[in-house]
Amino acid sequence: MFTIIMTFIVIVSVLLILIVLAQNPKGGGLASNFAGSNQVMGVRRTADFLEKATWTLAAALVVLSFLATITMPKAEFEQKSAIESKVKENQPSALPNFPMPSEEQSQDSVK
Repeated sequence: MFTIIMTFIVIVSVLLILIVLAQNPKGGGLASNFAGSNQVMGVRRTADFLEKATWTLAAALVVLSFLATITMPKAEFEQKSAIESKVKENQPSALPNFPMPSEEQSQDSVK
């Protein structure tokens, strides 16, 4: 499932790149090329189509990204970094092991 979603993400990304490149930031773009000819889709309709296609592909890319995150295969074993394993190996015990004075020595120090 993850592979299929990733394939769709690549396809949508390529289409989005092509649609954005077809647009002109000042409103010309692909629509300006058809201004002189008599087309079924007019100049304004071509610009509207490109804008709607851009928003639709962008939304599809966001949704597919969330789906890819949800369906991403999980690791079956816990993988730790080399730094984390070294820290765990060299970590001191919780409490230091100080020598305890005997009862005789503690009574002598009180007197």
